[in-house]
Amino acid sequence: MTPVDNLFLLEYMPDADGMFVKVYLYGLMQCYHPSLSDTDPADALGLSEAQIRCAFVYWQAKGLVRIRSDEPLTVEYLLTEQPAVTTATPVKYRRFIESLNALLSPRALDLREMKAMYDCIELYGLEEGAVLSLVAYCIERKGKRVSANYILTVAQEWSEQDIKTQDAAERFVADYRVQKHGAAEVLRRWNKHRPPTVDEMALYDRWINELGFDAETILAAASRMTDVASPTFAILSDRLTEMKEHNITSLSTMEAAEERQSADREFARMVYARLGKIGAPDKTTVAQLAMFREEKGISREAILLAADECAGAERALGLLKKILSDWADAQIKTPEQATEALRKPMNAPAKKKKKNAALLYEQAPISEEDFNQLVVNLNEEL
Repeated sequence: MTPVDNLFLLEYMPDADGMFVKVYLYGLMQCYHPSLSDTDPADALGLSEAQIRCAFVYWQAKGLVRIRSDEPLTVEYLLTEQPAVTTATPVKYRRFIESLNALLSPRALDLREMKAMYDCIELYGLEEGAVLSLVAYCIERKGKRVSANYILTVAQEWSEQDIKTQDAAERFVADYRVQKHGAAEVLRRWNKHRPPTVDEMALYDRWINELGFDAETILAAASRMTDVASPTFAILSDRLTEMKEHNITSLSTMEAAEERQSADREFARMVYARLGKIGAPDKTTVAQLAMFREEKGISREAILLAADECAGAERALGLLKKILSDWADAQIKTPEQATEALRKPMNAPAKKKKKNAALLYEQAPISEEDFNQLVVNLNEEL
């Protein structure tokens, strides 16, 4: 036998859906007869898992059960004479509490917490829909274990700001989410005091969801745009896309890349000093020298030997790149190989002799008689 308290039959059953009553009674039987607990209520009653869950959410709102976990669904039955029953939901708040329980599930509100929810409505004048938005907002900030005292404090603040209707609450929460969006933090890094646009938030979400960046790396990249007079999301997007192409998607990989770039610039300045050039090397030269080292495998010492050889030349940098390119083709990488290569005279291309244009014309033949007429005897008196 399964005893059913008359309080359930008199006060709870009349207002309950028949399917909810079936679920409650079957679960009650399993509590009294553990040997039957292995049978799935959904199979036994011909209901879906969603219907079973909905029924227990309803009875939790009534204070007769407590949902301990969602996966797997675990429900604790409470005795009807326990104080929880005295907090039976007022009829006018039934749908509100059902929505609230669905929002907080599997957490169950106790008597004090339930009273706090009523106070949000009756004491601070918030609409039921506004309270649901309020609770969702508090959960977003503090998690599902948010305290009732915190919810009441926020309810008082909203009441003082006249955020009492559902529309006003939804606008407030939407504005909060925009301000808390990562795109807003990017704008603050650039000292731009405005909310992000829809397109800017969409770009930021793409960086997170498609490119795989985290918020920390995005903010670090935004902070490093000191070379741009007026940074924009489009420029930042181009840089992040380029970083992605080089597998730089985290703060650690970005910092490692910056260290390599700093070392590359320092080495390029050293090469410039060996060449006798004044000024800082441009990005192209830095990249080319790094390519000769990293991709072609020519050692730093070999490159410096080549720079010493080119010092003082009219186009020293161009000559250096020519030597390094030739060495890359000849697999000359070590200082020893470079020293041996530099001992050999450089094969300069032979200069082509210019042809006399006058000699390109066809010459007419001349006889001896014609030639004699052209000869002048300077000893003869004219």
